[in-house]
Amino acid sequence: MSEAIEIREEFRLLLLCARTRVDRQQRELIRSLARKPLDWEFILDKAQPHALIPLLYRNLNAFCADLVPAAVLQRLESDNRINAERNLRNTTELLRVLHIMESAGISAVPYKGPALAAVAHGDIALRKFWDLDILVQTRDIIPAKSLLISNGYEWHPTKGQVTGHNEARNFDFWNEYNFVHTDNNAMIDLHWRITSQRFPFEVDLENMWERLVPVHLLEEEIQTFPAEDLLLFLCVHGGKDMWWKRIGWICDIAELLTSHPDLDWSYCLELATHTGARRMLLLGLALAHDLLQAPLPEQILTRIRSDNAVQSLVEHVHSRLFDDQARNIPFLERQRFHCKVRERLQDRIPIYLNLVKVAPVAAFAPNKHDRELIKLPAALSALYYLLRPARLAHKLWSQSFRRSNSSL
Repeated sequence: MSEAIEIREEFRLLLLCARTRVDRQQRELIRSLARKPLDWEFILDKAQPHALIPLLYRNLNAFCADLVPAAVLQRLESDNRINAERNLRNTTELLRVLHIMESAGISAVPYKGPALAAVAHGDIALRKFWDLDILVQTRDIIPAKSLLISNGYEWHPTKGQVTGHNEARNFDFWNEYNFVHTDNNAMIDLHWRITSQRFPFEVDLENMWERLVPVHLLEEEIQTFPAEDLLLFLCVHGGKDMWWKRIGWICDIAELLTSHPDLDWSYCLELATHTGARRMLLLGLALAHDLLQAPLPEQILTRIRSDNAVQSLVEHVHSRLFDDQARNIPFLERQRFHCKVRERLQDRIPIYLNLVKVAPVAAFAPNKHDRELIKLPAALSALYYLLRPARLAHKLWSQSFRRSNSSL
């Protein structure tokens, strides 16, 4: 596993509180940290984007309420209450939509959102979620879309998605439709696959439909994917788009591992290998184990320790996760990361093709930073197209120089 990383005390407190089960030693560490002169405003500012408000409030209130500034605890209590109320409304809306789908003969499976909160955390109030992710089979996309629209939702197509007689073209490339309710602002992401073809992850969802398990939401029983499938979905989700931007995503994996000690690891590894997601699975598991002490069997730890690529990715995520300046990730760096988390060439090719397509625009099209660097009159604005590649080259050289010095 990776060596212990140096992070500020405020992040250590957040990590200790990012769990539903806190042992005696961890409770003592939480109290010990709370006694220190912490930057509580920093903690509050980080808890929101890392989706940790519910667990942070729960554990601070339970173990060191006497050591936390009253104003901080009051703000956390207020934010936690708002989150719990929103989660309750969203869960109620999810159940309404699932009933509508079922009445129309559409098999719809929720994952992430309240379903994941129930399966992993055991309580929908302990996880922060904004939208409702529902998976349907490809043949049901258009009927499900029509149902949502007829029940108060507006479709917000992604740029490039089409409608009408050519709509089926969307299903080959994209993986979801986005909807917002016109009255209650509930957001639904209607999926027919887990990722788009820009970052392919092909899994036999029809076979997974046979493995659905029951979970209780607000005293109702619904069907969702078993823990093994959810685990892989979470690790793939962390590896794409924003790549482990939130501690809360790692917390989801740790909670799933803790609440399901009898996972079928042979199935997990076989499915991950078959879908080209073994490296993403091991990365997610390594992060959950390193940062949140999630339990892992020795066979999995051995695989993680012996995979140099995974070790490198863990260090990369660590360096980004706790870096206050690393919120806006350069396009090329994202693409490099996406390639590194894929072990098969066939899965890297779409990333390479997208890079070839987008790189010229990223390299030459000026943005606000270019325009802020030098103020040019409108008659000379074309010079920004020369300024941008020069600025990017200088930035890349500076980053390379800093890395070289840090390795000395």
